[in-house]
Amino acid sequence: MTERHRVSTRAVILDPAGKLLLFLSHFDPGTDLPPQWVFPGGGLELNEEPLAGMVREVFEETGRRFAETDFQAIATLWHQMDDLRFHDTGEAHFFELQVSERFEPSSEFWTENEHRDTVLHRWVSVGEIVSEQLWLRPEGAIELLIERYGHQDPPAPPIQGS
Repeated sequence: MTERHRVSTRAVILDPAGKLLLFLSHFDPGTDLPPQWVFPGGGLELNEEPLAGMVREVFEETGRRFAETDFQAIATLWHQMDDLRFHDTGEAHFFELQVSERFEPSSEFWTENEHRDTVLHRWVSVGEIVSEQLWLRPEGAIELLIERYGHQDPPAPPIQGS
């Protein structure tokens, strides 16, 4: 691993309806990148293991505490970076976290950059990601979601009395 390689974690947080929590970020104005959707997560600290980094990042970005045992490792994606000012390549460790109910993330523990860059959050299905052609990063994330969860929205629950 060189200093031009960034190791990060990404959380696929699923609500009971199978929708994922994503954040829309417009990033540092110096990147010249268009807004893109990202998973909760971020870069690992020095000597931090991916699972420990995932627990820390989910807390920082959502305000919710979860145990390491709540997360399931699902994949690692190696990718080229969109912003080459600091890193050339990336390694994103993906973990799944199933929650019992949808929640509103808290920005209380966000960094100054996250307050500047994060536009909004949204719970979204894989089908909505595909049909709305959302730009989701890192590279390969959409394919990972389709392979793991499919891209059709789950059927709506039956209406009582019908």
